[in-house]
Amino acid sequence: MPQERLFIKVILPKQGVEQRVPAGGSPPKPLKAVTAHFRNTLAVRLGEVERALDIAPPQSKVVPLTVTLEDKALAKSHRPTELFNSRTCPVIGAGKPGQLYVKGTPNGVAELKRLIKEGDSPKLEKAISTVRSIRAVGPADRLFGLEAEDVFRVAPKAARRAKVKVSLFDYLNPREQRPKSEHFERLLQEHSLTFAKHDQFTGQEVYTVDCRTSADVELLAKAVMVRSVSPLPVFRSLRDMHFNPRTMPTTLQQLGADPTDFPIVAVVDSGVTAQNPLLQQWVYRRERFVAAQEENTYHGSFVAGLLVWGHELNPTHSEVQAHPCRIFDVHVLPNSDPTHGGVGFIAEPELLQDLEECLKKYANDVKVWNLSLGSDEVCQLDRFSDFAVQLDELQERYGVSFVIAAGNYQNPPLLSFPRTDVKAERGRITTPADSVLGITVGAICHVDHPSAGGAHRGEPAPFSRNGPGPNHIIKPDLTHFGGNVGMDLANPIGLTSISGGNTVAEDIGTSFSTPLVSRQLAYVYHRVTPTPSPTLARALITHCARDLRTKGRIAEGEDRYFGFGMPVGIDQALECTPWLTTLVFQETLRPGYFLEWDNFPYPESLTDGDRYRGEIWMTLAYPPKRNPNWGSEYCETHVDAHFGITVDGKLGPEFHGQVPPEHSNPGQLWETFQVRVLRKWAPVRTFYRMIPRGITGKKWRLVVRLLSRHDVEQANLNQPFALILTIADPEQRAPVYDEMAAMLRARFQTQNLILRPTVRVQTNAS
Repeated sequence: MPQERLFIKVILPKQGVEQRVPAGGSPPKPLKAVTAHFRNTLAVRLGEVERALDIAPPQSKVVPLTVTLEDKALAKSHRPTELFNSRTCPVIGAGKPGQLYVKGTPNGVAELKRLIKEGDSPKLEKAISTVRSIRAVGPADRLFGLEAEDVFRVAPKAARRAKVKVSLFDYLNPREQRPKSEHFERLLQEHSLTFAKHDQFTGQEVYTVDCRTSADVELLAKAVMVRSVSPLPVFRSLRDMHFNPRTMPTTLQQLGADPTDFPIVAVVDSGVTAQNPLLQQWVYRRERFVAAQEENTYHGSFVAGLLVWGHELNPTHSEVQAHPCRIFDVHVLPNSDPTHGGVGFIAEPELLQDLEECLKKYANDVKVWNLSLGSDEVCQLDRFSDFAVQLDELQERYGVSFVIAAGNYQNPPLLSFPRTDVKAERGRITTPADSVLGITVGAICHVDHPSAGGAHRGEPAPFSRNGPGPNHIIKPDLTHFGGNVGMDLANPIGLTSISGGNTVAEDIGTSFSTPLVSRQLAYVYHRVTPTPSPTLARALITHCARDLRTKGRIAEGEDRYFGFGMPVGIDQALECTPWLTTLVFQETLRPGYFLEWDNFPYPESLTDGDRYRGEIWMTLAYPPKRNPNWGSEYCETHVDAHFGITVDGKLGPEFHGQVPPEHSNPGQLWETFQVRVLRKWAPVRTFYRMIPRGITGKKWRLVVRLLSRHDVEQANLNQPFALILTIADPEQRAPVYDEMAAMLRARFQTQNLILRPTVRVQTNAS
């Protein structure tokens, strides 16, 4: 008799009680002494800005200023809005942590200078105390500290001209913005510089400019309306090793009578070979954007082979489970191997355009898009890349998930583990792995390497780049097998996949760990019905991720290499066991309120009077509101969750959260610490606690709250989120599932997380 299926329970929306956040705050208190000397220092710097405005041409009577704040002033409650506002110099964005951009005009700077010198109200004095310095934005800021010669040298070349990307400041007023853009274009025309404006950068004004010499780059860096000048990022397939080729097995699974039994994954890559008849039947559609003379389908075919037959071609690794997927071939990457033929590259604007063209046609059918591609642009801690910002925009607009390779470090000696701080900094992830809504995948080793000092099974592969991402968000998000190699790039041990035609080979790279996660995510989308939102799909695949070495949680401090771990047992993760229950919440928050589920059920078998024991973990995911103008503060909303107990306090009942965030130490409260360690403003967070001996309390309570910044709450903000909560008996004996099912029926309206039947996967007879 088959075992009864134990479904995950979905707590239907609108059952959490919305409560208003209590008013708080204390009288304004300066963060430092506001002395006459300090006021005068700031006023002197503004005097320099006034002189620059005096000599500026009439059409350019605006100078962007950069304001550096004290470390303790990064929180929203300390923002100096009394000082920088529509009457003076309004804030128009942010850069690094603690760096604001404000718009300086003759009248605004004069009023700001007056307030700094004479303002004496408590609120104004506190606002002044948050400021460390004020100065005009200069060429070094726009070049991110590089020299114009360096930008010209590393920028991609076409017809001996350097392709340079320029973005403009957004003054948040279309009537004012348009003349500034026109003035910039006239500047380019006056200097005979060829340019193109790229409308596919939503929410940003981005240009590509062809520079003849470094003097042209310097001209751009001095233009007052310019925010940044950088080499134009280009994308190519990550380097191939291609070793141990052999004939393809003849027993690989065929598609079968009903293609809809299998999900579809888009392979945004170098193309999938049409010369393999067995692989061809798994191809759903093809879209091609590469000239025939620059075609090299090896990399894309290898990725596709793992998506279809990863489990069959790598049968000794049980973690590569049977999740065959159909393929949507999006051929965008030209050949990057000069020994193969003509070499090319694709730049940011063209890749975005090609992606959106395909998304418009296929987003309803294809929810997972595999991006095993990379650039040479290392992700920065203090800003999100333009390309990642646009990938986020596309994912949200079309309701899809991008699964993105973390990038490969290729300069021997490679990255040993544990990694020194120097090695970890050198091996940071590359664009577009800093996408907030994308799932970035690193590589771990599937076997031990035989060389002395070689990496072991379950450890980060020596080539796999590490995080954290910008603003210290966890990147990579997940890991999977990507092969192993010696620190000198010798003796590779790879995964096996299609190498073209009817042959297979081995290869290594984060390019190939990525499709192993893509196929698992595709099965989450495919099996859950109705089709889950990208937020819920992301939460589900993260909730089951573990450290392959220990089968447990990722250790403190190792998230920068492993993310949340390796997703294991997707089929099992979508169901429960008798000693475990998993609950799903999907709700929407609004500013000024929090949601609570009071008197929350807790298993009777884990309860002894007023003492509770058990193992509890939660995964919280949400798509934050975002604005590229805010640099490191790109994410404008933050969702936090607390699951805990109510106890009797001196002034009445007190709520104490009992399941802390992972990878955190709540002992410090500065905003910088909360961003760096507590992962504040991160789009995914996990919480965990083992309670073997029990804790005392009256009842359980779940609370989810919203924080926001940049006044986005004034835009009628609604913030969706998905929360997954698991309560288990660590001894795997107590009837937790049955007990919770009965209590949930009495307390909430619920339904099962409905799953499509699984298709039996088997190979053909030889």
